[in-house]
Amino acid sequence: MMLTRRQALAGLAFCLVPATGMALERDTLFNVSTRLVEIYQAGDAAALHGMLSPDLQAQYSPDALASWLREVNAKFGPLQRISLPISGTRAYAIFAAYFERAPSDMFLELDPQGRVVVWTLKNDSGAVALRKR
Repeated sequence: MMLTRRQALAGLAFCLVPATGMALERDTLFNVSTRLVEIYQAGDAAALHGMLSPDLQAQYSPDALASWLREVNAKFGPLQRISLPISGTRAYAIFAAYFERAPSDMFLELDPQGRVVVWTLKNDSGAVALRKR
């Protein structure tokens, strides 16, 4: 029996789904990144805390996140927008982040439930990151 191209691709896609946890939805990464821009612009540490993976929630209190957001704003300035993902997968991607002062690189990684595992902003003057220590 010959497989059609569609059947072969469907089988391949099934093999690529992570064995543990649920697979990320196609647009989850972009939706999360867009939500992070809104949170950054509002300086909403409580909302940011709610978007983190359980490991990061245990590591960063809302007060620590408020301090982190102030640090990022002091270093990079207001965040105006981000690009579509430049490269990556369904779980992580690199974006261009357009701050008022200059563009920066933004790396975002999500767990299988769509929660933030790593959020890094980097430009020539330095980098700041939310990640497991």
